[in-house]
Amino acid sequence: MIGVDVGTNRLVTATVGTDGDIVYKTERDCFYRIVPKSTVNRNAIKVSLEGRGSSFIEDGKDLIVVGEQALQIALDRNDQSMRPIQKGVISPKDKANLPMLKLLLKGLVSSGPGKLVYSVPGEPIEGGFDIEYHTSLLNMFFSELGYEAVPINEAFAIGISELLDEDLTGITISAGAGLSNIGIIAQGDPVITFATLRSGDYIDQAVGAALDLSPSLVQLEKEAGVDLNKPSNKLMEAIVIYYQAVINYTIKSIQYELTRRKQSLPVFRQPIPVVLGGGLSWAEGYVEFFEKGLRSSSFPFEIGVVRRANNPDYCVAKGALLASQL
Repeated sequence: MIGVDVGTNRLVTATVGTDGDIVYKTERDCFYRIVPKSTVNRNAIKVSLEGRGSSFIEDGKDLIVVGEQALQIALDRNDQSMRPIQKGVISPKDKANLPMLKLLLKGLVSSGPGKLVYSVPGEPIEGGFDIEYHTSLLNMFFSELGYEAVPINEAFAIGISELLDEDLTGITISAGAGLSNIGIIAQGDPVITFATLRSGDYIDQAVGAALDLSPSLVQLEKEAGVDLNKPSNKLMEAIVIYYQAVINYTIKSIQYELTRRKQSLPVFRQPIPVVLGGGLSWAEGYVEFFEKGLRSSSFPFEIGVVRRANNPDYCVAKGALLASQL
C-alpha cells in the first residue's frame, strides 16, 4: 500500500516501513530543457549531468533535466524551470510534459502490485480546469505500474491524516504551489471540496512582476523561510503582502462556497477545527494570520481551534496512505 501526493511543486510518497513507521520520499516536480549549441557541446553537457547524478531524458538533441537539480541548473543559467503539472493539474495542452512527470514518479514509486491512493485537486472555483483528464492520466499510469489505483481529494486526504481525534470533522486547507485546496468534512464525509487558483505560484509570480525578479528566485527565497510579522527586506515585504492577499482570498472563497452550497451543509453543533497544510503554512505567523481572518469573518458555524498540520509537507501523502488501508 502506498499514498502519493501529486503536487504542483513536489511529489511525495508514503509507505509503511519494516518497523511499522511511515517512510516518506519526495522529489521536486520540475524540469529544465537544455538546448546544446553543437554535438560536442551536447556530449559535454551530458557528461556533466551524469557526473552530478542528475535525472534527465534525451529529447532529440535536447537534454531535459528533472527534479531538484532542474531548478538549480535553471537558476545557474539565469533562467526559469518548468513544471509537468501547471496549477495543480495535467492539462491536455501539456501532454508533451508527461514523460518528465512519469520519470519523476518512477523515481519514487516502484512497481506494484498493491493499492495506491493518489491525490487529486478539487475543482477550482474560477473554472477552466479539466480534473477528469488529470485524474484519468494518473490512474492509467499507476495502473500500468501494477497498482490498484484510487484517487482521493487532496483536502480530504489531510482530513484523514489530521482529524482522526475530531471524529473526522473540520475544515482542511492545503495551500501548495499551484492551488489552494479546501475541504469541509463532516464525520468522515467530504461534503464540500473545491480549490482556488491563488496559492504559492501566485505569490511568486506577483512578487516577481512587482520587483522584476525571476519567480523561481522568489520561490527559493520564500522556501528558505518567511516571517509574516517581521519581513527582513524589500523582497520579504512584497512576499508578505501577497501572502496576506492569498489568505484573504481563500477565506472569502470559503464564505462564498458555503453560501452557494448551504443546502449541502450538515448541522455542526460543536466548534469546527481548521487544519492548515501545504508549503505556504510553514511561514511564521501564517496560522495566526489565518485564524485572525477566520474569526473576523461570518460563517454558519463556530470556528474552533486553528492549527498547522503535524507536517504540512507530508500530510496529504500520509492521508492517502491511511486511505489505502481503509
